[in-house]
Amino acid sequence: MLGVVLLLLSCVVAVQTKPRQETFAPFLTTQRKSRFSSSSASPASTSSTQDSGGVSRWFTRNILEPLSGPRVPDHTITDYYLFHLATLSDGSGSYLGMFQQWWVLTELQDVVSESTAGPGGQSNTHDAQAEAKKQVAVQAKIKKDYHGAARAYVDAAKLYEKAGSQFNLMEAAGAYEDAFKAYNMAKETARIYTQLGDLLKAQDTRKAMEMHREAAELFKSDNDGRALQATIRQTELLCALHDYSQAFDLYDNVIIPKTLSQDILKFMTRDHILNAIVAHLGATKGDWIVFEKDLERYEDLCFDFRASQGQTVLRKLARAERDHDPVAFQDYCREFDRLRSGGMADWQIDLLLAEKRKLDDGDLL
Repeated sequence: MLGVVLLLLSCVVAVQTKPRQETFAPFLTTQRKSRFSSSSASPASTSSTQDSGGVSRWFTRNILEPLSGPRVPDHTITDYYLFHLATLSDGSGSYLGMFQQWWVLTELQDVVSESTAGPGGQSNTHDAQAEAKKQVAVQAKIKKDYHGAARAYVDAAKLYEKAGSQFNLMEAAGAYEDAFKAYNMAKETARIYTQLGDLLKAQDTRKAMEMHREAAELFKSDNDGRALQATIRQTELLCALHDYSQAFDLYDNVIIPKTLSQDILKFMTRDHILNAIVAHLGATKGDWIVFEKDLERYEDLCFDFRASQGQTVLRKLARAERDHDPVAFQDYCREFDRLRSGGMADWQIDLLLAEKRKLDDGDLL
């Protein structure tokens, strides 16, 4: 009986003292740093490997980490009620989380006991792993995942460095060069997508929108400020395609917050808010109650919009719709058209014309 009680108490303690899953990444980083630092302190380390390690550290510190942040291997953590089991995706290690700590269950020999492995076998292992990483990089480039390709090339370079021979150090240098090219390729590809989007705008609106979407994603992955401009172009084309729901989502969650948070771009926010409100009118199939709620929300959010002519005109349109006055509605549409030198966009004309027809026909919400 006492044994059963002790077992139950142990289970309760185990459940209550499981480490939080978010503590695994810091544990793994510290664990691997200590392993590799003890390995690098071994007398067997050669001066050429130390020199090449400096190249690796410089590339990681100055190019890789600013773009992608500190690297933590991909992993999955499974909750087994009494404990957590963390497994690295590449199969190189598994770890037990229990009693407020993480414990190493298994790790590959070249990670844990690097300094004890025979030099010849270790070199061959690193060569094979490096070649596998280069194949991963090639596949990533085929998929246009240039940042993934660059990271895989960096991993390959580090593995070549560990082998230590002059030939492998040459291979490492080549892999670093390929990584640098892959990063630059992402920027160049994004620039070309932007140009294609501008060229295709008059011929194939949907294709042009896709080009700007691709450009935005590539610029964003590189933390390039041009991502916002590409997103704005994508959103304008979504409106032209009458995809108002997705357009409003981008205006509301990306474009308006980003322009509002940057002093140099704040002056643009009121125009984006105006477009967002009209796009949302289309997304809601002409729900003017939502329209007026959007007005109130954005007036509180942005002073420039609250004091703008655009806000005044939108308020007038809402009042004319509420009063069921098609004549006044048409007059305010003309005011709307005069807000910009080029007049309303075609999609805005289509939306407001449809609302005017509802008033003429008495088809009201």
